[in-house]
Order: sequence, then structure tokens, then C-alpha cells
Amino acid sequence: MPDKPSNGQYVTPRGGTPYTGETRVMRRLNAPSGSPSTPPRRRWALGRILLGLMTIIILVIGLGYWQVWQLAQRVVVSDPRGPALSSPLLGANILVVGVDIRRDRPEEGVRSDTLMLIRFDGMGGWVNLLSIPRDTQVELDELGPSKINAAYAYGYRHATELYGDGVTPEQAGMAYAADTVSRFLNFDQRGMRVDYVVQVDFDGFAALIDALGGITIDVPRRIVDEAYPTPDYGVMRVEFEPGPQRMDGARALIYARTRHADSDFGRTERQQQVVQAIVQEIQQRNWFERILLIPRLRDAITQDGETPAIVTTLPIANVDTLLAVARIAANLDPALIGRYRIEPGTVAVQTNGSNLIWDANDVAALVTRWLTPPGEASEQAQVQVFNGAGVVGLARRTSEKLAANGFTLLSPADAPPGEYPRTVVYQIGNTPFTARRLAQLLGADLVVGSPPGISSQADIVVILGNDAANGE
Repeated sequence: MPDKPSNGQYVTPRGGTPYTGETRVMRRLNAPSGSPSTPPRRRWALGRILLGLMTIIILVIGLGYWQVWQLAQRVVVSDPRGPALSSPLLGANILVVGVDIRRDRPEEGVRSDTLMLIRFDGMGGWVNLLSIPRDTQVELDELGPSKINAAYAYGYRHATELYGDGVTPEQAGMAYAADTVSRFLNFDQRGMRVDYVVQVDFDGFAALIDALGGITIDVPRRIVDEAYPTPDYGVMRVEFEPGPQRMDGARALIYARTRHADSDFGRTERQQQVVQAIVQEIQQRNWFERILLIPRLRDAITQDGETPAIVTTLPIANVDTLLAVARIAANLDPALIGRYRIEPGTVAVQTNGSNLIWDANDVAALVTRWLTPPGEASEQAQVQVFNGAGVVGLARRTSEKLAANGFTLLSPADAPPGEYPRTVVYQIGNTPFTARRLAQLLGADLVVGSPPGISSQADIVVILGNDAANGE
């Protein structure tokens, strides 16, 4: 610092430059002029942090793959029909067969209790479900007109005759069921087939849910079944009250299987609801927690020396499958899973005793919708507006407004007497995209389920509340 004389002027040191009073930034010797500099010690510390993070990521990925590979060694079997036509990454058809196998009583035979197709598109990031009633009539070459659930049992009993030596009963049952479903849905005309099969028995279903720690189901209506079958061939009473509730594997299995309170069609709806709840449960976990689930699932469904409770031809350890599952797990909203069912009201049907003969054209139209990425166009939803605000003409004017915004409307009507402070959109059918846009447009609450006290043929019901009257 130069000396400052009494006159207030700085004196320039010998050999120096006059100081002007400006603040000068000191820079390290040998540092490039005009560029910031990071001390070597700091750069070294930053490099260690990045290396540590990369190491952790690699270890987590490696641990995850190792766990998946171990699971695959136990549950993945070859398909006697040959390689699949498509990959889950590009869009594949996966058949889930729920089977009733009494492994301690082989003389009781085996039955397929559930047939559900999953359209799985990893690149597109979407999933659709299609349930086929077990009493659907099909032509089996060896048996003639038969229920579709007989296909698995026939393949299981005739493995060698159908597919040759070395094919297990489970592989043959899965293959024959897949070919039967492909023929019933005329997949060959679309240049496709059932690509993969997943076989799940009752123990595997319950074990999967228990490995997740349970699932949450929003029961839409009260269910009472006075004759639910027990493992010892007896019956018991089961009931479910409406509303959200936590279920373990045993309870969820009862919910998915009960049918005496309504019908097989109600049961297929519940089965799809359980699948949606399983996806929701997985989505709520981070990736590390999902990896930790894999060994728990493996231990729950596999026992040394026994056929695993879940068996599949889907190569779960292949890179394309892992990429497809990862993309779906990261992006899929479980509420937007497409849920389709072959049932009266959607498909025309005739009966042959207890067999169901479905109209082929209606089935083809439903399959086309199932193969279409979810969205409003594929939902084809019908909306009905009910006036709960007591303002004359409000439901009609709202219906006209919605029609102008591209919705398909049924005739408006008055809501049952009661208090309706807020407008509510009820999503009754499988129409989540339409219901969401409708609720946003009206500024309404969205409820999945049927409105109390109202019977409607619509997929979505709107009950206008007092807020709608005030907003006019």
C-alpha cells in the first residue's frame, strides 16, 4: 500500500504504477488471462464425487440386473410354439392365464380360471387390458365346440402329443391356450399372435401382492358372496364394503375371484382393477426400492424342487424387455391403463347352454380398440348431464356447451332430489382421458365409479352443482 501524505494524494512506489483508487482483482500467477481457474485440489475432489456417483449408479444397475437374471432362471421357460413375433419394446401381446392347480391333489386336474390379454407397448409407453370370459365358446380341433378355458387343461394333459418330448405340462398348457386365444381373436388376419404367456396360480397371485406389502383397492359397491369356494371344497361367506381399503394377497385373491354377488363379468372387472392396483403400488416406489422387491418376489413364488407359482415365456432378463418395462414404469399413469372386456352390452352374444357365443364383428371391433393407444378417440365415450342445481335449462345449456367442445352427449335430465354443492364428473366406463378433460373443462371433481341413485347408459355422468349455477 503506498503512503498517503497529508495532502490526500497517494505517492507512487518506486518502479510502480500510479494507483487510481480502483479495485483490482488479483489472479493466480500462470492462470490463463480472461478465464476462471479451479484449484487442483478442488478439481480432484469434484472428480472423486463424480466417480463415486458413477460407481453407485453402475452398482445399482448391476445389482438390479443380477436380481432379474436370478428370477429369470427360475420362472422363464421356452415356448414350444417357437420365437415370438414381436418385442415388448415395439408392442407385444401377452396372455395372462390364471390357473387353479391343486399340486397336493394331482387327481383333481387343472383349470384355467382367468384369461387376460395385455397389449404392452414400451416405446409408446402404454398398456391395455382385454379380458375374455372363461365360458366363451371356441372350436378346439380335438374336442369340437368347447369353453375357452378348456384349452389350457387340454394342452396340460397332452403335452407330448401336441408338442413332442421334453415339453412340460405347464409349457404345453400355456402354448395351447395362447394358440386358442389367437384363433378366437383372428390375430392371424392382423399378422400377429399371442407373443408371450404368463401363468399364475392362486399361490403366486397372493405371493406377488404380499411381496408388495399389499395393494389398495377402491371397492365400487358392496359385495356379498354367500358361497365363496374354500380350498377344502366347502364354501364360506365373504363381503366387501364400498370404498378404498388395503388388501393382503389372500384378501385380494378373494376379491378377484368372487362372482356370486354379480357374475363372471363383474369378476373380470375386479381382476382388471387388481392389475391396476398392482401397477399403482409399484409406481409409488423409487427404483432402488423396486430392485429390492425382486428377491422378495423370487423367494415368495419359487421353492426348490417345485414348479414356481408364476411361470412365463417372456424373457424378462433380455435388454429389450428391461428397456420396455423401465419406460412403462417411469411414465405410465395406472389410471390411464385401457381396460376392455368382452361382455354383453359391448359385444352381442348368444348362448349354447352355459357357453357364450360372441358376435365376431363386435369382437373384431373391440380388439381394434384394444390395439389402439389409449386416448379420447379410442374411448368413444358418451356423456349425460344431470341438473342438481335446480336452475331451469342448466343441464341443456351445459350439454350444448360440451357438444360444441367435441363430446358425445345423451339427453340431459334432472338429478334426484338432494344437495349438490359442487359439480361432479363420474367416470363409469373405461374412459379416463375423456373424463379428465371433461372435469378440467367444467372445473369439477372427478370420481371413478357410478353416481348414487342414478341409472344411466352413459360412460360418464355429470351432476351439476350449485357452483355451476353461480358460474353461469
